[in-house]
Amino acid sequence: MMLSFLTSAGFVPSFLGLWTHVYDVAHEFVFQRPMVAPGPQPTQTGIITDPFIRIDLTAIFDVKAAASNSSDTSANFDGYGRSYPAKLLPNGTNYSFRGIEFALPSFHSSSNDALRSAGQVLNLSTAESRQYHSLHILGAVTFAPGASAVPSVANFTFHYDDGETYDATIILAPWFSPGAVFEGAIYLPYHYANPSLDSNQTIDKNNTHIHYATARIPSARNLTALTLPPSSTNIHIFAITLVQASAPDNTVATPGPALWIQNVRSTTKWIDNSTESSTDVNAGAQLIEVTLANLAPLNASDSAWVTSNHTVVLQSDTLTTVVSASVQRLAPNDQVVLLVGVRNADGGVQGSNATVRVVITDAGGQEVGLAGGEKEWAVTAGIPVYDDSDESLGKHEAPEWYDDAKFGLFIHWGIYSVPAWAPTGRQYAAWYNWDLHNQFNPPTAQHHLALYGPNVTYDDFIANFTAQGWDPNYWLDLIADAGAKYFVFVTKHHDGFSLFETGNSSDRNSLLLGPKRDITKDLIESAKVRYPDLRRGLYYSLPEWFNPDYGPYGHQSFPGMPALNAFNGSCCDPYIGWVHKENFLTDVQKPQMESLFYDYGAEILWCDIGYASAFPDVAAEWYNVAATQGRQVVRDDRCGSSQTDFSTPEYASYDAVLSSKWETSEGIDPYAYAYNSDTPPEAYKNASILIPRLVDIVSKGGNYLLGFGPMANGTVIPAMTKPLHDIGQWLSHSGPAIFGTRPWWVQPSDPAANLRFTTAPDAFYVIALSRPDGSVRTRAPVPARAGDRVSMLGGSGAMLEWKFDGEEFIVESGDEVKSVDFAWVFRIEYAGADN
Repeated sequence: MMLSFLTSAGFVPSFLGLWTHVYDVAHEFVFQRPMVAPGPQPTQTGIITDPFIRIDLTAIFDVKAAASNSSDTSANFDGYGRSYPAKLLPNGTNYSFRGIEFALPSFHSSSNDALRSAGQVLNLSTAESRQYHSLHILGAVTFAPGASAVPSVANFTFHYDDGETYDATIILAPWFSPGAVFEGAIYLPYHYANPSLDSNQTIDKNNTHIHYATARIPSARNLTALTLPPSSTNIHIFAITLVQASAPDNTVATPGPALWIQNVRSTTKWIDNSTESSTDVNAGAQLIEVTLANLAPLNASDSAWVTSNHTVVLQSDTLTTVVSASVQRLAPNDQVVLLVGVRNADGGVQGSNATVRVVITDAGGQEVGLAGGEKEWAVTAGIPVYDDSDESLGKHEAPEWYDDAKFGLFIHWGIYSVPAWAPTGRQYAAWYNWDLHNQFNPPTAQHHLALYGPNVTYDDFIANFTAQGWDPNYWLDLIADAGAKYFVFVTKHHDGFSLFETGNSSDRNSLLLGPKRDITKDLIESAKVRYPDLRRGLYYSLPEWFNPDYGPYGHQSFPGMPALNAFNGSCCDPYIGWVHKENFLTDVQKPQMESLFYDYGAEILWCDIGYASAFPDVAAEWYNVAATQGRQVVRDDRCGSSQTDFSTPEYASYDAVLSSKWETSEGIDPYAYAYNSDTPPEAYKNASILIPRLVDIVSKGGNYLLGFGPMANGTVIPAMTKPLHDIGQWLSHSGPAIFGTRPWWVQPSDPAANLRFTTAPDAFYVIALSRPDGSVRTRAPVPARAGDRVSMLGGSGAMLEWKFDGEEFIVESGDEVKSVDFAWVFRIEYAGADN
């Protein structure tokens, strides 16, 4: 591609000062059309042979990211002497990810191979100034030593030929992270370190990636230039590809939607019926993911919309479609991910190679032509048996039930619930034992000395943790009352005290000490009986602060040695129940994780901390055994391996959709997960905070794991139960906008109007996070059409008036909003949808 380049300082056309969103003009085309009933769907679409425009960044690369070896000082990706190992990066320049074709730099040469985003303006040539559907990026975020490795949210500004601009928000993950693992387009098991900054090490074995991000380009006009994010975002870019919009095919009488198959991907997920209430005869069918886009431009005619049910199947010599996918509504400039259920043909081998062709038929049963024409896609037929290799384990992914669940509760209860103290809003109460011995963080030691005196150690609290009067049914009723679809129970925190049977790996558990009861078993068994559809997750800390056997793996906050007395420095505080083991990984972690898998039936393994781990040695068998039982299990990114099913930021939300599945966790307490007696009741979050958080997270593709901490006796204070009850009440009527939904690809939110959007096959949801004053308005291109019905969930059920006024989508909410608190959901029910 021909490209002219000028810095933002040197490029000053008159429209750079205009920051008006393109919606202002786009809606002149989209929303001023006559409101007529949709006609029959066309059976042909425009043809586009190659939609990809790969921007050539070679001339403006200004960073050398990949080093030939650990002593190659010519590479300095992050500005601190660290770099990618070139030998592990692709050799060629052509690279495909999620169906998008990229032009990679030459990582194996001495030339620069990355661009530090700093507000540069990329001008498209006259020939390439056209309508575009989407932007696709390969890049990564750097961070300073000691800084948090967190994703970066940034805007790309699109410039159009009429002087208008539009800011598209993208999110890119850090190139490596000592904590959360963010899945990337290109994975490397390590990177080259800077010995002077990285403890004299030349190899850093933290998982390292090049990441992917995408954004919609409003396509009502010709794109002329892009402005990249500012340098403050720390974004580095390796490749940019634009996907063209497709002009209508004017050779047919009624040009239709330009349906384009962006990608077909075989997954390791299947149709699930592992819960008691599911009886799906197609259970076990493998799910194949189809990404379907409507490349018709935003200002296309009414006939370019999909407004009736279109069925998607896969044709193959070796696979049979048993559950088709369907799409009821797909507007121009939009796209959707669909799932088709398939089974191997007779004699087919699980895990063998196959090819498929995507076939789409309209409501009349007629096959629809595809923009780009027909194409065969390579897939894996059937789900292969897992082995212990990184390549095999890396194919595991979060099941659909987990993505559908959206809302879970996190339960922290243990020895730390006895002292139950941390300075409000500053420390985790569950870290009492560590903070007690942290001389650089004295509040906990000062509190302990004043309340208990110098002779009381942490393990003395074990005798006070009796669980007397604790009833697991009480917790489960609370979880169900809150409307949660899963829970995660802390079976062992970093203090090493286990609430389950640990066999001969340790005597530091609730069966032999404290409650003299198998807490985890009682909770799991009660859940199976009382709420069999409630998914059961178990949290497990990989290290233990003061277990001497962890010494060979000790690091930072997890030294793996006995704790010195907090007040006189003498050796050593007791570690009651410790049984010496030669190898902490094989003799402690491994049997304990296997017990959680097979004895307690974990559906979610929520590891914590990571680092040294036995998980890669036990994961394959867990996945395989669960599959033979018809169960799809899931694990997080803190299990100390190179693979993850979902990322786990804490107390976080984003302004864009991550390219991989994620779950944020936080406590109802303003900071802590476990019960903190220092927190006054008025400081706890209430439903007016928590419900908008849930809505916002779900709209961005995340799950919300909300923590509550019972007191030492197992009861939960009203400051926690009240918001949980309120959330449950809200979900009882507005849950359809949360559970089972997916983010809207066009945009997940309208911050100016304080709105969030979610989608379902038969409906679109507009969620107001502030009480509407008579109407709800947004400039977002909401996919509503004549004949659609709009109502407010939790209201009277009355149909509400709605319209486009040329610039905005408007719903007349009236007095309906008075019947609901916290968030207001407006359901747009597609005309003709099956209900």
